Amino acid sequence: MNIAIIVYSRTGHTLSVAEALGKRLSADGHEVTLEQLEIEGPVDLSAATAKLKARPSIAPYDGLVLGTPVNGGRMSAAMNSYLEQVPTLHGKRVAFLLTHFFVRGWGANQTVRQMTEVCQSKGADVRGTGTVRWTGLGRRRRISTTLDEVAGCFDS
Repeated sequence: MNIAIIVYSRTGHTLSVAEALGKRLSADGHEVTLEQLEIEGPVDLSAATAKLKARPSIAPYDGLVLGTPVNGGRMSAAMNSYLEQVPTLHGKRVAFLLTHFFVRGWGANQTVRQMTEVCQSKGADVRGTGTVRWTGLGRRRRISTTLDEVAGCFDS
C-alpha cells in the first residue's frame, strides 16, 4: 500500500514518532512518504487555524496517517487548516497519530472525535488511532504500542 504520513510537529515529539512509524510501515512492505506541515509566521497555540506554507497532495496515496499534537483539547491549528483545505478523502484509509501531554481524557479523546468527524465528512475510511502521552514513565512502551496500533490499520 502507498501511505503518506502527514504530520505537524512544533517540538519534534510528534515528528519523531511519525518517523518511527514510517520505518515500521516500510518494514511491513508499504511504500511510505513523510510530509511535514509547516506554518507561516509564529505559532499561536490558541488559534484554530494557521496559514500553511504548502499543502501536500493526497492523490497518489491509498492510505494516510495524520499526525498532530493535541493543543488545548483539539488538533493543532496546522492540521485543522490542512484538513479544511483537503477537498475529499473518499477512498482513503486514514489513521491518526496523536501526541499529548495530559491523560487521554483531557484532550486526546476530543481530538480523535474532532478528526474523525472531519475526515468521515470528507469520505475517509477511518481505521483507528494511536496516541502517545509524552509525560511520565513508560513512554517507549507507549510509542511501541502506538506503532503497532497505527500499523495495524493498514493490514489487509
